Amino acid sequence: MADNDAPRVLRLTFEFHVPRGLRANIQNKPRLEAVQALIGAVQSLAGQVFPWADRMTVRHQWDYAWHDETLERTLPMTSKNTPK
Repeated sequence: MADNDAPRVLRLTFEFHVPRGLRANIQNKPRLEAVQALIGAVQSLAGQVFPWADRMTVRHQWDYAWHDETLERTLPMTSKNTPK
């Protein structure tokens, strides 16, 4: 397989957090309008800053994050994961 045949994806993630204790009623219509505005803004800029991209995928998720944790651990050095 040639190098340019490998599937390549650039993933950018943005998360917008509502502060704990904020008594805001986050209603669907304004939230969905905000999502559409952000999608439109990114899409209009994408052709200029990512001219090599042929499409973009948008993931829209709204939930309660009671527990959300990301951990990174360093693994032992081996001959296969250490540059020479």
